[in-house]
This record gives sequence, structure tokens and C-alpha cells, in this order.
Amino acid sequence: MTIQSPTGVGASLPPGLTVLTGRALHHLALGIVRDAARVPARAVTVSLSDNGGALRATVVVPVTLNGSEHTTLRDHGTALREALIQGMDQLAGRVVDTVDVRFAGVHRAPTRRVT
Repeated sequence: MTIQSPTGVGASLPPGLTVLTGRALHHLALGIVRDAARVPARAVTVSLSDNGGALRATVVVPVTLNGSEHTTLRDHGTALREALIQGMDQLAGRVVDTVDVRFAGVHRAPTRRVT
């Protein structure tokens, strides 16, 4: 993907190009999902594909068990979808129009005890 910076009279930025590679977009999506799911990056799988000019993302994450949250898997999946769609738009200027979320495995969040 190539984003052209504004050029010409009145442009506030110097002329040039900003290039986002497919690998950069993949790493960005992986980080967004990792943060939203609160799991280690090694537990997340993200694949991106073209969907008529927009991106289609397939995400595989484990279910997080921490005992304090009482949300359904549907709510958790919706939150992951929204985080990826908004994050890719805000950080990379990319439109993600479809996100498939699959839960595979369980991640137990470490419990912290105060002594």
C-alpha cells in the first residue's frame, strides 16, 4: 500500500511517500488483537486478505479466563472486531470490513495476590 503525502503550494508536509508493507499491516493487526484480547502475541494468529479494496481479517485467539469478567464470548468477539476495525483505521488508515473471530484454546490470566 502506498499513501501519497500532499504536495504543492500550501502543503504542510514535505513531498514524499509513506509505504506500508503487507508485513507491517500484519504486525500492526497482531498487536491490536493481542492488546484487545489481553493474551501473549504467540497465542494470536491473524491473517489479512483483500476484500474488494478493503481488508478481511481472520483472527484466532484463546478464550481468556481471569475470573473477574462476566462477559459472553459473543461480547468478547464483538469487542475484538471493533478494536481491530478501529485500530487499523486510526493507525494505518486502512478499512477492515470483515473480521472473523475464532476462539481456540484457553489462556488463564495470572492471578495476583496482595500480601
